[in-house]
Amino acid sequence: MAISLGALRNNKPLRNLVLLGALTAVTVVASVVAVSVQEQGVKVQFVPEQMYPGLETKLDQVGKIVYTLPRGMRDPEKITLIRNAQNQWVVAERQNYPADQELVRKALIGVSELQLYQPRTARKEWMRELGLLEPENLGKAVRVEFFDKDGKRVVALLAGKVPEQTVDARGQGMIYVRRDGEEQSYLARGRMPLANKAQDWLDQKFLEVKRDDIRRVTLWEGTDHPVYLSRNTVDQNDFAIENIPAGRSTRGAPIVNGAATAVAGMTFDDAVPVASFDFPDTSPKDVIELFDGTKLTLTITGGGGALWAKIVAEGAAGTDAGKRADAINARVSPWAYKLTKDAGGQLTQSMDLLTHEGGLPE
Repeated sequence: MAISLGALRNNKPLRNLVLLGALTAVTVVASVVAVSVQEQGVKVQFVPEQMYPGLETKLDQVGKIVYTLPRGMRDPEKITLIRNAQNQWVVAERQNYPADQELVRKALIGVSELQLYQPRTARKEWMRELGLLEPENLGKAVRVEFFDKDGKRVVALLAGKVPEQTVDARGQGMIYVRRDGEEQSYLARGRMPLANKAQDWLDQKFLEVKRDDIRRVTLWEGTDHPVYLSRNTVDQNDFAIENIPAGRSTRGAPIVNGAATAVAGMTFDDAVPVASFDFPDTSPKDVIELFDGTKLTLTITGGGGALWAKIVAEGAAGTDAGKRADAINARVSPWAYKLTKDAGGQLTQSMDLLTHEGGLPE
Protein backbone atom coordinates (compact mmCIF):
# COMPACT_ATOMS: atom_id res chain seq x y z
CA MET A 1 0.00 0.00 0.00
CA ALA A 2 1.45 3.43 -1.04
CA ILE A 3 2.16 6.01 1.69
CA SER A 4 1.37 9.65 0.88
CA LEU A 5 3.79 12.52 1.50
CA GLY A 6 1.22 14.15 3.74
CA ALA A 7 1.02 11.11 5.93
CA LEU A 8 4.79 11.07 6.29
CA ARG A 9 4.87 14.73 7.28
CA ASN A 10 2.16 14.34 9.90
CA ASN A 11 3.30 10.96 11.31
CA LYS A 12 6.80 11.18 12.75
CA PRO A 13 7.10 7.50 13.83
CA LEU A 14 6.05 6.38 10.37
CA ARG A 15 8.49 8.80 8.79
CA ASN A 16 11.36 7.47 10.93
CA LEU A 17 10.48 3.86 10.03
CA VAL A 18 10.55 4.61 6.31
CA LEU A 19 13.86 6.45 6.60
CA LEU A 20 15.35 3.52 8.56
CA GLY A 21 14.22 1.10 5.86
CA ALA A 22 15.74 3.24 3.14
CA LEU A 23 19.02 3.48 5.05
CA THR A 24 19.11 -0.29 5.53
CA ALA A 25 18.56 -0.85 1.80
CA VAL A 26 21.39 1.54 0.96
CA THR A 27 23.68 -0.24 3.45
CA VAL A 28 22.91 -3.69 1.94
CA VAL A 29 23.55 -2.43 -1.57
CA ALA A 30 26.81 -0.84 -0.46
CA SER A 31 27.89 -4.10 1.19
CA VAL A 32 27.14 -6.14 -1.92
CA VAL A 33 29.07 -3.67 -4.06
CA ALA A 34 32.02 -3.77 -1.65
CA VAL A 35 32.14 -7.58 -1.66
CA SER A 36 31.85 -7.65 -5.43
CA VAL A 37 34.67 -5.15 -5.83
CA GLN A 38 36.78 -7.11 -3.34
CA GLU A 39 36.27 -10.42 -5.20
CA GLN A 40 37.10 -8.75 -8.50
CA GLY A 41 40.23 -7.33 -6.91
CA VAL A 42 41.31 -10.81 -5.77
CA LYS A 43 40.70 -12.22 -9.24
CA VAL A 44 42.72 -9.44 -10.83
CA GLN A 45 45.59 -9.81 -8.34
CA PHE A 46 46.05 -13.58 -8.76
CA VAL A 47 46.48 -15.24 -12.13
CA PRO A 48 46.71 -19.08 -12.17
CA GLU A 49 50.32 -20.18 -12.58
CA GLN A 50 52.44 -23.33 -12.57
CA MET A 51 53.53 -24.36 -9.12
CA TYR A 52 57.03 -25.09 -10.42
CA PRO A 53 57.62 -23.08 -13.61
CA GLY A 54 60.06 -24.69 -16.03
CA LEU A 55 60.11 -28.04 -14.23
CA GLU A 56 58.79 -29.79 -17.36
CA THR A 57 62.14 -29.15 -19.08
CA LYS A 58 64.14 -30.71 -16.23
CA LEU A 59 62.28 -33.96 -15.58
CA ASP A 60 65.04 -36.04 -17.16
CA GLN A 61 67.39 -34.66 -14.50
CA VAL A 62 65.30 -35.98 -11.60
CA GLY A 63 67.09 -38.91 -9.99
CA LYS A 64 65.00 -39.55 -6.88
CA ILE A 65 61.41 -39.05 -5.76
CA VAL A 66 60.47 -39.28 -2.08
CA TYR A 67 56.93 -39.51 -0.72
CA THR A 68 56.51 -38.96 3.02
CA LEU A 69 53.20 -40.42 4.14
CA PRO A 70 51.27 -39.72 7.36
CA ARG A 71 50.77 -42.65 9.71
CA GLY A 72 48.84 -41.06 12.56
CA MET A 73 50.54 -41.59 15.91
CA ARG A 74 53.32 -43.59 14.28
CA ASP A 75 56.32 -42.09 12.52
CA PRO A 76 55.68 -41.09 8.90
CA GLU A 77 56.51 -43.67 6.25
CA LYS A 78 58.71 -42.94 3.25
CA ILE A 79 58.50 -44.30 -0.28
CA THR A 80 61.67 -43.71 -2.26
CA LEU A 81 61.78 -44.08 -6.03
CA ILE A 82 65.27 -44.11 -7.57
CA ARG A 83 66.36 -43.85 -11.19
CA ASN A 84 69.06 -46.52 -11.61
CA ALA A 85 72.02 -46.70 -13.98
CA GLN A 86 69.79 -48.26 -16.65
CA ASN A 87 67.48 -45.22 -16.44
CA GLN A 88 64.77 -47.38 -14.88
CA TRP A 89 62.90 -46.48 -11.73
CA VAL A 90 63.04 -48.84 -8.75
CA VAL A 91 61.46 -48.86 -5.26
CA ALA A 92 64.14 -48.56 -2.59
CA GLU A 93 61.90 -49.84 0.22
CA ARG A 94 61.43 -53.06 -1.74
CA GLN A 95 65.14 -53.71 -2.28
CA ASN A 96 65.06 -51.91 -5.65
CA TYR A 97 62.23 -53.93 -7.15
CA PRO A 98 61.28 -52.42 -10.54
CA ALA A 99 58.73 -49.64 -10.22
CA ASP A 100 55.75 -49.15 -12.47
CA GLN A 101 57.46 -46.89 -15.00
CA GLU A 102 54.20 -45.41 -16.28
CA LEU A 103 53.06 -44.54 -12.76
CA VAL A 104 56.36 -42.77 -12.07
CA ARG A 105 56.03 -40.90 -15.36
CA LYS A 106 52.59 -39.70 -14.28
CA ALA A 107 54.07 -38.50 -10.98
CA LEU A 108 56.77 -36.50 -12.75
CA ILE A 109 54.46 -34.95 -15.32
CA GLY A 110 51.69 -34.41 -12.77
CA VAL A 111 53.86 -32.25 -10.52
CA SER A 112 55.34 -30.35 -13.46
CA GLU A 113 51.85 -29.50 -14.73
CA LEU A 114 50.35 -28.69 -11.32
CA GLN A 115 48.72 -25.26 -11.56
CA LEU A 116 48.03 -22.98 -8.62
CA TYR A 117 44.44 -22.07 -9.31
CA GLN A 118 43.27 -20.06 -6.31
CA PRO A 119 45.04 -18.87 -3.14
CA ARG A 120 43.67 -20.14 0.15
CA THR A 121 44.63 -19.46 3.76
CA ALA A 122 48.12 -18.67 5.02
CA ARG A 123 47.11 -19.21 8.66
CA LYS A 124 48.90 -22.18 10.14
CA GLU A 125 46.05 -23.02 12.51
CA TRP A 126 43.79 -23.66 9.51
CA MET A 127 46.17 -26.03 7.69
CA ARG A 128 44.71 -29.10 9.36
CA GLU A 129 41.30 -28.34 7.86
CA LEU A 130 42.82 -28.43 4.38
CA GLY A 131 44.83 -31.59 5.11
CA LEU A 132 48.04 -29.57 4.78
CA LEU A 133 49.56 -30.10 8.22
CA GLU A 134 52.96 -31.82 7.95
CA PRO A 135 53.02 -35.60 8.49
CA GLU A 136 55.65 -35.14 11.23
CA ASN A 137 53.15 -33.00 13.16
CA LEU A 138 50.40 -35.63 13.15
CA GLY A 139 49.02 -34.03 10.01
CA LYS A 140 47.55 -35.74 6.98
CA ALA A 141 49.54 -34.04 4.24
CA VAL A 142 51.69 -36.09 1.85
CA ARG A 143 55.09 -34.54 1.20
CA VAL A 144 56.36 -34.99 -2.36
CA GLU A 145 60.02 -34.26 -3.07
CA PHE A 146 62.06 -34.43 -6.26
CA PHE A 147 65.86 -34.54 -6.13
CA ASP A 148 68.23 -34.11 -9.06
CA LYS A 149 70.99 -36.60 -9.80
CA ASP A 150 73.36 -34.66 -7.54
CA GLY A 151 70.98 -34.95 -4.60
CA LYS A 152 69.75 -31.35 -4.69
CA ARG A 153 66.07 -30.93 -3.81
CA VAL A 154 64.23 -29.27 -6.67
CA VAL A 155 60.59 -29.87 -5.59
CA ALA A 156 59.06 -30.00 -2.12
CA LEU A 157 55.31 -29.74 -1.82
CA LEU A 158 52.63 -30.79 0.62
CA ALA A 159 49.50 -32.32 -0.89
CA GLY A 160 46.33 -32.15 1.17
CA LYS A 161 42.64 -32.85 0.82
CA VAL A 162 40.77 -33.23 -2.42
CA PRO A 163 37.70 -30.95 -2.35
CA GLU A 164 34.25 -32.41 -2.85
CA GLN A 165 34.19 -30.97 -6.36
CA THR A 166 37.20 -32.94 -7.52
CA VAL A 167 36.92 -32.10 -11.21
CA ASP A 168 36.82 -28.63 -12.74
CA ALA A 169 35.30 -27.47 -16.01
CA ARG A 170 38.34 -28.74 -17.90
CA GLY A 171 38.02 -32.23 -16.47
CA GLN A 172 41.09 -31.86 -14.25
CA GLY A 173 41.29 -32.78 -10.58
CA MET A 174 41.57 -30.25 -7.76
CA ILE A 175 43.66 -30.55 -4.60
CA TYR A 176 44.89 -28.32 -1.79
CA VAL A 177 48.65 -27.79 -1.82
CA ARG A 178 51.40 -25.61 -0.42
CA ARG A 179 55.13 -25.45 -0.90
CA ASP A 180 56.99 -27.14 1.94
CA GLY A 181 58.27 -24.45 4.32
CA GLU A 182 55.77 -21.82 3.14
CA GLU A 183 52.53 -20.88 4.88
CA GLN A 184 50.49 -19.84 1.84
CA SER A 185 48.14 -22.58 0.62
CA TYR A 186 46.42 -22.94 -2.72
CA LEU A 187 43.70 -24.81 -4.49
CA ALA A 188 45.62 -26.46 -7.33
CA ARG A 189 44.50 -27.98 -10.59
CA GLY A 190 46.05 -31.11 -12.09
CA ARG A 191 46.57 -34.81 -11.55
CA MET A 192 49.32 -36.76 -9.79
CA PRO A 193 49.42 -40.21 -8.15
CA LEU A 194 49.57 -40.31 -4.36
CA ALA A 195 49.90 -44.07 -3.83
CA ASN A 196 49.72 -44.83 -0.12
CA LYS A 197 51.95 -47.93 0.07
CA ALA A 198 55.34 -48.89 -1.36
CA GLN A 199 53.85 -51.97 -3.02
CA ASP A 200 51.45 -49.76 -4.97
CA TRP A 201 54.45 -48.56 -6.99
CA LEU A 202 55.69 -52.04 -7.96
CA ASP A 203 55.62 -53.10 -11.61
CA GLN A 204 52.88 -55.72 -11.90
CA LYS A 205 54.11 -57.03 -15.29
CA PHE A 206 56.14 -60.03 -14.19
CA LEU A 207 54.80 -63.26 -15.72
CA GLU A 208 52.73 -61.95 -18.62
CA VAL A 209 50.98 -65.27 -19.21
CA LYS A 210 47.73 -65.19 -21.15
CA ARG A 211 44.85 -67.62 -20.90
CA ASP A 212 45.50 -68.87 -24.43
CA ASP A 213 49.05 -69.80 -23.39
CA ILE A 214 48.01 -72.39 -20.81
CA ARG A 215 47.84 -76.06 -21.81
CA ARG A 216 48.11 -78.02 -18.56
CA VAL A 217 48.21 -77.27 -14.83
CA THR A 218 49.21 -79.53 -11.98
CA LEU A 219 48.08 -78.48 -8.52
CA TRP A 220 49.83 -79.94 -5.48
CA GLU A 221 52.63 -81.41 -7.59
CA GLY A 222 54.66 -84.02 -5.72
CA THR A 223 51.99 -84.78 -3.11
CA ASP A 224 49.82 -87.85 -2.72
CA HIS A 225 46.82 -85.97 -4.13
CA PRO A 226 47.81 -83.94 -7.19
CA VAL A 227 45.18 -82.48 -9.50
CA TYR A 228 45.76 -82.44 -13.28
CA LEU A 229 43.83 -79.89 -15.32
CA SER A 230 44.32 -79.77 -19.07
CA ARG A 231 42.96 -79.04 -22.53
CA ASN A 232 44.20 -80.32 -25.88
CA THR A 233 44.02 -77.14 -27.97
CA VAL A 234 43.76 -73.39 -27.54
CA ASP A 235 40.30 -73.54 -29.11
CA GLN A 236 39.10 -75.81 -26.32
CA ASN A 237 37.70 -73.30 -23.84
CA ASP A 238 37.16 -75.55 -20.82
CA PHE A 239 39.80 -77.46 -18.90
CA ALA A 240 39.13 -81.04 -17.84
CA ILE A 241 40.25 -82.83 -14.68
CA GLU A 242 42.40 -85.70 -15.96
CA ASN A 243 42.43 -87.76 -12.79
CA ILE A 244 38.94 -87.20 -11.42
CA PRO A 245 38.14 -90.04 -8.99
CA ALA A 246 35.40 -92.55 -9.77
CA GLY A 247 32.04 -91.51 -8.43
CA ARG A 248 32.84 -87.79 -8.39
CA SER A 249 31.86 -84.95 -10.73
CA THR A 250 33.30 -81.49 -11.23
CA ARG A 251 31.64 -78.56 -9.56
CA GLY A 252 31.35 -76.89 -12.93
CA ALA A 253 33.51 -75.50 -15.71
CA PRO A 254 33.85 -72.00 -14.18
CA ILE A 255 35.37 -73.44 -11.01
CA VAL A 256 37.76 -75.75 -12.85
CA ASN A 257 38.74 -73.06 -15.35
CA GLY A 258 39.35 -70.60 -12.51
CA ALA A 259 41.96 -72.86 -10.96
CA ALA A 260 43.55 -73.72 -14.31
CA THR A 261 43.94 -70.11 -15.44
CA ALA A 262 44.86 -68.44 -12.15
CA VAL A 263 48.25 -67.30 -13.48
CA ALA A 264 46.75 -65.66 -16.57
CA GLY A 265 47.24 -61.93 -16.07
CA MET A 266 48.12 -62.58 -12.45
CA THR A 267 49.13 -59.67 -10.24
CA PHE A 268 50.60 -59.70 -6.74
CA ASP A 269 50.22 -57.79 -3.50
CA ASP A 270 53.89 -57.39 -2.60
CA ALA A 271 57.40 -58.61 -3.41
CA VAL A 272 60.47 -59.21 -1.23
CA PRO A 273 63.83 -60.94 -1.81
CA VAL A 274 63.30 -64.67 -2.15
CA ALA A 275 65.74 -65.29 0.73
CA SER A 276 63.19 -63.67 3.06
CA PHE A 277 61.26 -66.95 3.17
CA ASP A 278 62.08 -70.57 3.72
CA PHE A 279 60.67 -72.83 1.01
CA PRO A 280 61.11 -76.39 2.32
CA ASP A 281 60.94 -79.39 0.01
CA THR A 282 57.51 -80.17 1.41
CA SER A 283 56.10 -76.83 0.20
CA PRO A 284 53.12 -77.15 -2.16
CA LYS A 285 54.01 -76.76 -5.83
CA ASP A 286 51.98 -75.88 -8.89
CA VAL A 287 53.27 -76.56 -12.38
CA ILE A 288 51.91 -74.63 -15.34
CA GLU A 289 52.76 -75.95 -18.81
CA LEU A 290 52.28 -73.63 -21.77
CA PHE A 291 51.57 -74.54 -25.38
CA ASP A 292 54.95 -73.15 -26.49
CA GLY A 293 56.82 -75.60 -24.24
CA THR A 294 57.55 -73.21 -21.37
CA LYS A 295 57.00 -74.61 -17.88
CA LEU A 296 56.47 -72.54 -14.72
CA THR A 297 56.84 -73.97 -11.22
CA LEU A 298 55.34 -72.02 -8.33
CA THR A 299 56.51 -73.10 -4.88
CA ILE A 300 54.15 -71.78 -2.21
CA THR A 301 54.63 -71.08 1.47
CA GLY A 302 52.77 -69.20 4.18
CA GLY A 303 53.90 -66.14 6.06
CA GLY A 304 52.15 -63.35 7.95
CA GLY A 305 48.73 -64.81 7.24
CA ALA A 306 49.31 -64.75 3.49
CA LEU A 307 50.61 -67.04 0.76
CA TRP A 308 53.94 -66.31 -0.92
CA ALA A 309 55.38 -67.96 -4.01
CA LYS A 310 58.73 -68.25 -5.69
CA ILE A 311 58.67 -68.90 -9.42
CA VAL A 312 61.04 -70.79 -11.70
CA ALA A 313 60.62 -71.02 -15.47
CA GLU A 314 62.02 -73.77 -17.72
CA GLY A 315 62.30 -74.22 -21.46
CA ALA A 316 64.48 -76.16 -23.88
CA ALA A 317 67.73 -74.32 -24.59
CA GLY A 318 67.90 -72.63 -27.96
CA THR A 319 64.11 -72.59 -28.43
CA ASP A 320 61.57 -69.84 -28.10
CA ALA A 321 60.45 -71.51 -24.90
CA GLY A 322 63.99 -71.38 -23.58
CA LYS A 323 64.31 -67.69 -24.39
CA ARG A 324 60.98 -66.99 -22.76
CA ALA A 325 62.00 -68.91 -19.64
CA ASP A 326 65.27 -66.99 -19.41
CA ALA A 327 63.43 -63.67 -19.66
CA ILE A 328 60.93 -64.68 -16.97
CA ASN A 329 63.67 -65.92 -14.63
CA ALA A 330 65.61 -62.69 -15.04
CA ARG A 331 62.56 -60.82 -13.75
CA VAL A 332 61.23 -63.12 -11.05
CA SER A 333 63.95 -65.41 -9.71
CA PRO A 334 65.32 -62.95 -7.10
CA TRP A 335 61.90 -62.40 -5.57
CA ALA A 336 59.14 -63.99 -3.54
CA TYR A 337 55.66 -62.75 -4.39
CA LYS A 338 52.75 -62.22 -2.03
CA LEU A 339 49.79 -63.74 -3.82
CA THR A 340 46.50 -61.92 -3.99
CA LYS A 341 43.71 -63.55 -2.01
CA ASP A 342 42.01 -64.69 -5.21
CA ALA A 343 45.16 -66.12 -6.82
CA GLY A 344 46.20 -67.85 -3.60
CA GLY A 345 42.79 -69.47 -3.28
CA GLN A 346 42.77 -70.69 -6.89
CA LEU A 347 46.31 -72.06 -6.82
CA THR A 348 45.64 -74.16 -3.72
CA GLN A 349 42.41 -75.78 -4.91
CA SER A 350 42.20 -79.48 -4.01
CA MET A 351 40.31 -82.34 -5.63
CA ASP A 352 37.69 -82.11 -2.88
CA LEU A 353 37.10 -78.44 -3.67
CA LEU A 354 36.94 -78.94 -7.43
CA THR A 355 34.62 -81.96 -7.35
CA HIS A 356 31.74 -83.43 -5.42
CA GLU A 357 30.25 -86.89 -5.06
CA GLY A 358 28.31 -88.12 -8.11
CA GLY A 359 25.40 -86.37 -9.82
CA LEU A 360 25.43 -83.37 -12.09
CA PRO A 361 27.70 -80.37 -11.51
CA GLU A 362 26.37 -77.85 -8.97
